[in-house]
Amino acid sequence: MDKYTCLFLFIFPLKLCAQLHDNTWLTGYQSGPTDPGDSYGISVGDFFDGNIHLEENLVTYINFTHNNSAFSDSSGNLIAYFNGIQVEDASFHVMENGQEMDKYIVTGSTFRKYSDEFLPQGSIFLPWPAHPDSLFLIYGGKANYGSAAQVILGSLNLSYALIDLKGNNGLGKMVEREQMLLEDTIGNGQITACKHANGRDWWVLIWEADAARVYRFLVNPKGISSKGQQTVDFPIYSGAGQTCFSPDGRFYAIYNGISDAMGTYLNIFDFDRCLGLLSNQRQFHHPVGLYGGVSISPNSRFLYGNFQDTVFQYDLYDDDVIGSKKIVAIRDDYPYPKRFYLSQLAPDGKIYTSSTSGSRWLHIIYNPDEEGAACQYQQRGLLLPTVNSYSVPNFPNYRLGPLDGSPCDTLGLNNIPKAWWRYDQDTLDPLLVRFHDLSYYEPAAWSWDFGDGSAGSSERHPTHQFNSTSAYQVCLTVDNPDGSDTHCKMLYLGVSGQNAPISQRLVSVSPNPFGEHLNLVLDGQESNDIRFLMYNWSGRLVLEAPVRTGANELNTEVLPAGIYFWEVIAGSDRIGSGKLIRIK
Repeated sequence: MDKYTCLFLFIFPLKLCAQLHDNTWLTGYQSGPTDPGDSYGISVGDFFDGNIHLEENLVTYINFTHNNSAFSDSSGNLIAYFNGIQVEDASFHVMENGQEMDKYIVTGSTFRKYSDEFLPQGSIFLPWPAHPDSLFLIYGGKANYGSAAQVILGSLNLSYALIDLKGNNGLGKMVEREQMLLEDTIGNGQITACKHANGRDWWVLIWEADAARVYRFLVNPKGISSKGQQTVDFPIYSGAGQTCFSPDGRFYAIYNGISDAMGTYLNIFDFDRCLGLLSNQRQFHHPVGLYGGVSISPNSRFLYGNFQDTVFQYDLYDDDVIGSKKIVAIRDDYPYPKRFYLSQLAPDGKIYTSSTSGSRWLHIIYNPDEEGAACQYQQRGLLLPTVNSYSVPNFPNYRLGPLDGSPCDTLGLNNIPKAWWRYDQDTLDPLLVRFHDLSYYEPAAWSWDFGDGSAGSSERHPTHQFNSTSAYQVCLTVDNPDGSDTHCKMLYLGVSGQNAPISQRLVSVSPNPFGEHLNLVLDGQESNDIRFLMYNWSGRLVLEAPVRTGANELNTEVLPAGIYFWEVIAGSDRIGSGKLIRIK
């Protein structure tokens, strides 16, 4: 299913969409208006075709430091994002009632904040199960005791906000905020979540600061409820770091950098998705380091620990996980020394890592499913349009289904696999192509058709040598006992796609967000009966106009602010579609 089909499912019901809630990434910071290309501002990336695409955003003036979370709809279109201070919507403006989320609560010489921009993993967006028009934002706060100079490295509370996705003409409206879930001294941010074994609900774990106790919360159709505390074998010291679940939900890891004197701790657990309980704690102490993070490979086997200057890989399938560690990266000094900090597994199957200071680069693990050096860790692997400071977005695995056969698999949900993939061409031989499977919902078998008459492949991540420059339709079919799915797309190796059918023609609609006018540019041969149609959030047609090849200007001054969906129709073919934001 392509980028645009899912946008119209509520208008043209076809089939279920992918849960691409982690599709849009925002990073960067600025202290005021910026000019294009000046390196300061916000970078926005998406993974619609399986690869990351970046651009600079000159609309928002938000700053991301450590706290960074975002949420897209099931088709991958941005809905909201949060930096610990304010929630903004798809128009890149503050969401209604989403301002000053970090307000102070002062009691004598003690004060606390409901939220804070300096909390790593200080917030997370979770869809409210069985409430498709509602979205939870769960977030932690910061506290000072005695004076403004005396800061604890931790949080004092856990709160939530509720967003009505239909509010404000589809831009969203915060209808509840500052709803207290927990009042206690808890870890320094480090909020993450895992899908319950029923495939619908969510577990959220929050550590009591400097204790061997973890709070457990369940998000289900009734709301968010506490399931009490669990005591583990060894204490979890509050520090600067990160937590994560493995993509399959079997493992949980937490990294905490305490101080230069105390060093860092990595704790690894097994996780029960039915009961929300941890077990089999394995603790590793590293004598040096402070800032750092953790991430786990797409196949849930390899854990990567960022110990400030060194990245270790651990084999979670090994009986001696701690003893299995291998060094996969050591910080270099070119062009500037950038320490390893927070990591996030992306929809393209790569792991991206931030630095502990301002930088336009993210580090990349290209093949995190591979052991040792084969994972291909590249420092400064991704150049961003703008400078980033500390953060990557905080996402759980939204595409985790039920645990088939478990006592909690009671809702009748099936892991019917969804096929998805991307590819890389060899830099020296453009006809040598590496294919990367990105499928989800438990695929068990892979069948590749490269479109060149070859035998194909049953490998998950095959490499294929094409014999000549041409256009090839490549298809991946994935199967498991619950069903199968096929995803095809065209590869143009050494040839242009300009001779493709009309459905491949380029349609450009700008600006976005828009005001009283829209510009539409249609590239391709002249055709009759080409129409531009625009729908509001509820699917009602609000604008229809004939357009032609070349440049077109459309008057939109009568449209109110909100989210709109558009399509361009040539005869009976849809040749383009997308989403637009109307601002006041």
